[in-house]
Amino acid sequence: MVGDSSVGKTSLIRRFVIDVFDDKYIATIGAKVSKRDIEYKLPDKTVYLTLMMWDILGQKDYKKMRVQGLSGAHGVIMVCDLSRPETIKSAEEFWLPDITETCPNVPIVLVGNKNDIARPGAVETLNTLSTKAEMPVTLSSARTGENVEACFKKIGELMLAGELVEKRPSVDMSAESLAAAVDDVVSDFCEQYGDTSKAMELIEREFTKAKVNVNAPTKESLLMAIEYLSDVERDVHGRDVSEVNKLRRWKMIDEAR
Repeated sequence: MVGDSSVGKTSLIRRFVIDVFDDKYIATIGAKVSKRDIEYKLPDKTVYLTLMMWDILGQKDYKKMRVQGLSGAHGVIMVCDLSRPETIKSAEEFWLPDITETCPNVPIVLVGNKNDIARPGAVETLNTLSTKAEMPVTLSSARTGENVEACFKKIGELMLAGELVEKRPSVDMSAESLAAAVDDVVSDFCEQYGDTSKAMELIEREFTKAKVNVNAPTKESLLMAIEYLSDVERDVHGRDVSEVNKLRRWKMIDEAR
């Protein structure tokens, strides 16, 4: 899931996974991972596809973390906000080239979210982009639930049609769990630090130093990153607070299965 900040990526996933809409915008930290199984009845068989949805940070400054989140993607949902036509321009000029560079040849579904409050001409502009880039387009609303299911079912269909569910190396479930735990650690640090923008800069620096690959992290690299983040916090909040925070984050990693 990619697109500018506050286009509704998180709300679409939330509606799809647990059918709840929260219109309070909360900045996504790094990449939030969600999961849901979908059943596809094909002519000769039934396929159960597990979608692991990575909600990629919408802020454009954090390229390194964004690239790590996109790497290895089997499909992309690119979201625009129909109440803000500038997000459609951003999709064409920023997100589409970024996707093409990082994960070329993956199927992309273009989603116009907030169709219930679309600005005049926004749908036409989105359709023009869809035709130009040869991407299927879906108009949706996380608020009303309109076509939310269809967005995710469509990307699943394209991945199946593109034979992206061919035989692959077995997935290391512990790596998947650790990747999800990264979000908890990053979110916790940002919350405790207080300044999200500055916190993200520090996370990127310390994760790089610890050689953390957020797409497929190792336990050792994450524990090292937590140590580095604790050192940063000690100078801001003092030793006692930094130690408590470090122990809590260690537990997040230890409990990852």
